[in-house]
Amino acid sequence: MIAKVEPLTTARALRGPFDYRLPADMADVEVGAMLVVPFGRRRVLGVVTEVAERSELAPERLVEPISALEEGVSAELVRLGLWVASEYCSTPARGLALVLPPGTGLGQGPRTRPRSTLRATLTEAGRAALAGAGRLGSRQRAALERLQNGPSPAAELGRAAGCDHSTLRRLQARGLIELELERVERRPRIGRVGAGAERAAPALVGAQAAALETIVTRLGAGARQRSVLLHGVTGSGKTEVYLQAAAAACR
Repeated sequence: MIAKVEPLTTARALRGPFDYRLPADMADVEVGAMLVVPFGRRRVLGVVTEVAERSELAPERLVEPISALEEGVSAELVRLGLWVASEYCSTPARGLALVLPPGTGLGQGPRTRPRSTLRATLTEAGRAALAGAGRLGSRQRAALERLQNGPSPAAELGRAAGCDHSTLRRLQARGLIELELERVERRPRIGRVGAGAERAAPALVGAQAAALETIVTRLGAGARQRSVLLHGVTGSGKTEVYLQAAAAACR
């Protein structure tokens, strides 16, 4: 599969999208996903604007994304960002930057957290190769030796052994290691929109209780005047009245 990506750069003359070949471990990438991609001599963030089965470019000219990030947006927001760019004569990157999560806009760099990590594991063939059953380069041997102590995230293994992603892929092709994609669970569980949080409401006092009673009465069926102005100085407890009134309205 091919991911068509708009790099998030500030260049005004740049027009994408640019095609990237998706490896098997990124098969779940879809429109709105954020990828770290090689772009010239740099690594930049990009937004997937389309997923296609083929590219107009020859397969050997396409490169793979470096990683997929946890952050991303919906396909609807991608369409909105591209529409804004077209409607107001801006670049796709600037339009998309308006709908992205905080910290992932133009000029931010690929610093957001990955949504998955590639984990390397030594195979029995790899152990045999270390024992002298196969020819190994110095970096390949260093990677296999590191894995004798147990599985390791590919990124950490590459830094520790001084090897790159292509070295690990070659070891995988020889059957000396296994590479498995693991999802990184970093976010707490989020309930459905509008789900009530488990919160013990504090007791209201004096004018707060009177104000809440008035609001709840106005919310009732048959109330002729439902608009209410809640007035109070800073720190008088208006926010708690708002919260309890909202809770009453949801019941």
